[in-house]
Amino acid sequence: MIRHLFLILLVITGGIGASQLPSFARAYEQRLGGALGEVQKLVDAFSLQAAAEGLDFEELAARHRQSGDTAVRGTADRMTALADRRAWLADQKSKLDAAPTSFDKLATIARSGDGELVRDTLSTYEVSATIDPMFGALGVGAGWLIYGAIGSLFRRRYRRSTPGGLVRR
Repeated sequence: MIRHLFLILLVITGGIGASQLPSFARAYEQRLGGALGEVQKLVDAFSLQAAAEGLDFEELAARHRQSGDTAVRGTADRMTALADRRAWLADQKSKLDAAPTSFDKLATIARSGDGELVRDTLSTYEVSATIDPMFGALGVGAGWLIYGAIGSLFRRRYRRSTPGGLVRR
């Protein structure tokens, strides 16, 4: 009886849990788009400042690096870091946009997702009532497999000792 309840619990938990993965991928994509937008605004502000001085972004960063003021030199490092982050986030977004299915999006996030954005998404993610049938079925299967694996650890082993009887080992 308890074994059956445990199986039901694992299957339901697996089904509901796995069906949340596409929703999590969408939440990550939204957070990624927001992060990219904010970084883009900062880079654009530096680009406008550079244009006002007749320079491009890289020339402004180089000018800051040559300054005798350590705070200004630090600004050059932050400018470069922002430009690099913008390029990385844009690349991540294009990979996710090119992923045709939820499986591909989740694989992309698992392989190369931004750890900070994944943690932030997980910390604010709320389970929804939406159940994705494909991922739900995979979760049910995973729950069943986990039940089988745990059950095999506790299952008694039998061997034949006589033609008609079983003896426990």
